[in-house]
This record gives sequence, C-alpha cells and structure tokens, in this order.
Amino acid sequence: MVEKTSGAGVRFVSWLVDAVILGVVGSVLGASLGRGATPLVSTTIIELAYFTYFFGTGQTPSMMAVKIKLIGTDGTYPIGYVKGFFRWIGMIISTIVIYLGFLWIVIDENHQGWHDKIAGTYVVPA
Repeated sequence: MVEKTSGAGVRFVSWLVDAVILGVVGSVLGASLGRGATPLVSTTIIELAYFTYFFGTGQTPSMMAVKIKLIGTDGTYPIGYVKGFFRWIGMIISTIVIYLGFLWIVIDENHQGWHDKIAGTYVVPA
C-alpha cells in the first residue's frame, strides 16, 4: 500500500479538464481534416496519443494543474509509455462496464480504479 493516494474528487476534476482539452483538440483537428476522417477513428487516435504520452511522462496537463501524478505500484516515476498505454486501455475497460472501473476508486483502499490496477499505478499528490 502506498502512503498517500489522491481521492476520487480531485481525479474527477482532472478527468473533466482532460475531456475538455481532448474535445478542443478533436474539434480543431476534425475541422482541419474535413470529412475524410471518421470521428470515432480520429478521436481514438487522439486519445491514444494523448494519454499514452502524458501518462507515460507521469502527468497529463490537467494532472499538473490539480497537482497529482502517476507512479508505479513499485514507486517508479515516470511510469513509462507501456504502462501509460495499458492505463489508457484500462480506462476504456473501466468505461465500457458502465463506469464501474472508475467508481472502484471510491471503494478501493488505495483509491485505484480498474485502469490503475491493470497498469500497476497509483495516483498520488505531486
């Protein structure tokens, strides 16, 4: 168990800010690409790149703003791009199962969602 993890509230705010950032980026790229790219494929590629990169470096821009970061369950920081990718895949799984993977943060003693468990990460104060 890690000494201090970040709770669901601050993590939710961070997620909302990331969603706004991704929405703006998606709108700008979608407008510039025109009708050639399908929205689902474009959104998936943007999210893949955004989350894999920023999770891999330890913080998304919104995580920096709310002063939280990702560490490995073994204490490594930054977690690296492979764990960042698996955490993003875990977020998809957490979403598909009617958001239960995110709600798990509230009941887990280490405040880990399914995506954290899949990637072997904790969210801690920065």
